[in-house]
Amino acid sequence: MDKKTVKVIEKYSMPFVQLVLEKGEEDRIFSDLAQIKQVAEETGLPSFLKKVAVDESDKEKTIAFFQDSVSSLLQNFIQVLIYNHRANLFYDILVDCLNRLEKETNRFEVTITSSHPLTDEQKSRLLPLIEKKMSLKVRSVKEQIDESLIGGFVIFANHKTIDVSIKQQLKVVKENLK
Repeated sequence: MDKKTVKVIEKYSMPFVQLVLEKGEEDRIFSDLAQIKQVAEETGLPSFLKKVAVDESDKEKTIAFFQDSVSSLLQNFIQVLIYNHRANLFYDILVDCLNRLEKETNRFEVTITSSHPLTDEQKSRLLPLIEKKMSLKVRSVKEQIDESLIGGFVIFANHKTIDVSIKQQLKVVKENLK
């Protein structure tokens, strides 16, 4: 992405995030943005919006569909993007808003990868430790299963990783034996 595009994205996302914080709508906007992002990724929306061959009005109609299921603040934001013909940057702006909102509130989605599903008790004991070790607040937890870890888990949030898996420990032992 070139510098000009990054500046345009920031031009929209920064004021929106500030408005969300002023209105105290963080929880609702987090939920809305995460939901739209998930739907967009599952449907291939980012590549559709980037296509030059697709007419601008079709892109605008597509992103307008999201207005029915989100807060009024986000409805207005989507309307501004449509009015200013920025439908092609919709996904990038949405992701930037989500990232900025996470940083401003210090509330992040945490991904926990383990070899077996964690119980509710394990999660409830783990979350305060994650918040303390990573100096953040857990907004939501995304669980992934990776049987190659053998045991233990890997935690990822805010570009930080804590790896206490058996696989990693065996790797360290192997390196030390060389």
